[in-house]
Amino acid sequence: MHAAPLDKYSSLIVADKDPGCSPPTNSIRVTYLGVNGFQFENGGHALLVDPYFTRIGLWAAALNERIESNPNRVTEGLRYVRPDIDAILVTHAHFDHLLDGPEIMRRTHAQLLAGPTAIRLVESFGISPGKCDAVKPGSARKIGPFKIRVFPAQHDRLFGKIPFSGKSASSKPMKASDWGVGEPLAFLIEAAGKRIYIDSGGMPGAPPTAEHVDLAILGVALPDSRKRFAEAIRQLQPRYILPSHQDDMFAPMNRGFVFGKMTNFPALLRETRKENLPGDLILLDYFKPWTLP
Repeated sequence: MHAAPLDKYSSLIVADKDPGCSPPTNSIRVTYLGVNGFQFENGGHALLVDPYFTRIGLWAAALNERIESNPNRVTEGLRYVRPDIDAILVTHAHFDHLLDGPEIMRRTHAQLLAGPTAIRLVESFGISPGKCDAVKPGSARKIGPFKIRVFPAQHDRLFGKIPFSGKSASSKPMKASDWGVGEPLAFLIEAAGKRIYIDSGGMPGAPPTAEHVDLAILGVALPDSRKRFAEAIRQLQPRYILPSHQDDMFAPMNRGFVFGKMTNFPALLRETRKENLPGDLILLDYFKPWTLP
């Protein structure tokens, strides 16, 4: 039997010893859902960021074929998510961040916080505008115990250009390209005195706050974000660093964690150590919760 890709980095993987216990009220419990998807729990409340379980195949995306959310894979993924979610936060409108959004909203009764493009796409599936909250850089929201602040972000280039940067001409997205990038966002989430910064591909300039960040979740799917990685860490000064969006988003989740073909975690690890970047570099495996200390 071949070793799982994460076994090589077992010393970096963090997880609660007893995942069945309720999360403490004085911290945030983090569960990785694959790609750039996360659940954050505190005090009986939960947020999701970029939940995506369908895992469209590579050729369906590359050939711009018709795609749709897979209800069976959503059901399987939601086994690891609280039945009632306060809100879903979406960093941008690509299918690997938003395709499952309408179905998850129906099942969990969550509201959506996202940019205008993502809101329009979700509403095209019959989701009530009353469940959707269009946000932009500078927006702030209070949802349950969570304080949420919105910051500008940017999307990496693929072969010199941002993928699916256009906007769909149809009223309802059908093909992969109909899920245009929209308005990339980053979020700073605070609860129980803990602060988590999350984006899906790099940070553009000024730090979001002069105060410390407990956990920085930074998307590193493509070379652009890896080039900005060290700068982002120096600006955020986190206690923990979690590189995200580095698994193979085209592979079914039942294969387990597999690094994406364009990612390079060994290079990030070397840079973190060589540059003596602040914070402890960590990894999370699928659906194994970790309480931020």
